[in-house]
Amino acid sequence: MYPKTNDMLFMQPVSMESQPENEHRSRISEMEEQSLLVEIPMLGTRISRLRLGEELSVNYMTEDGVKYYFTSHVLGYHDDAIPLMRISKPMPEDISKVQRRHYLRVPAQVEIAVLSPELHFTAVTFDLSGGGLSFIAPDDHSIQMNQQLNGWILLAYKSGDVDHIPFSGEVMRVKEPGTNRNTISLSFTQIADGDRQKVIRYCFERQLDFRNR
Repeated sequence: MYPKTNDMLFMQPVSMESQPENEHRSRISEMEEQSLLVEIPMLGTRISRLRLGEELSVNYMTEDGVKYYFTSHVLGYHDDAIPLMRISKPMPEDISKVQRRHYLRVPAQVEIAVLSPELHFTAVTFDLSGGGLSFIAPDDHSIQMNQQLNGWILLAYKSGDVDHIPFSGEVMRVKEPGTNRNTISLSFTQIADGDRQKVIRYCFERQLDFRNR
């Protein structure tokens, strides 16, 4: 699962909007004890020298098609015969695997707004993943199995950044119908890849918080 020399890395700088056109490509040139030396990232067809301290959301894929994610930051540059960028090396326990249709789910209390044509309300989630979320719906709103809901998620990261993530989803489970604790489990049916990565990044931060307690 750990990245190896010559593995391709895909980096999303946190300071840039999470869109496919902002994804940087690089390759691991050398493994150090506490850092990785990588080729200067490419943004499209041009070289991009990221600023010192820039936080990165990094993903890579193994030969068996499993994608892994970790967070890192730019430590500096190594200007030798071949210019390289040095980024922080993740601990093995800080690398998370995301298999197709399976995402890390963590307890999380974040605000969402449901803005479907017949429903307008805010709620707080009790868990979240890159594939969906669960929340307590007000008892004065009737929500049914397989119903489609649209809305946005408010995410606040450790860095102080805030994102509003639009989504569409299908209700997969409704518990305790008719009470003031309608527990709704929703699976995302439409969410931009860049926005899903933001949700995954938030979940990783939450997971690290639990580990450090």
